[in-house]
Amino acid sequence: MGKVPIRLREVVYTLSPFEQTVMNGVVKDLPAKIHRKFAENWVDVGVFFIAPVAATFAYANDFLEKEKQHHRH
Repeated sequence: MGKVPIRLREVVYTLSPFEQTVMNGVVKDLPAKIHRKFAENWVDVGVFFIAPVAATFAYANDFLEKEKQHHRH
């Protein structure tokens, strides 16, 4: 039950200079893809991105205002 060495083979992909549409699928209909992803996941975006950023911003503004009031008196 010994291990038999397996000969690895090399795979080489080439691209013709006349057919360079490799990245075409990435940028094709990009705004529509972004809109669809956002529409499908708007609740997750709101809960896990916008809400924490807004809460941090509100906390920072409140802390700054309290600090101003503390030094005022």
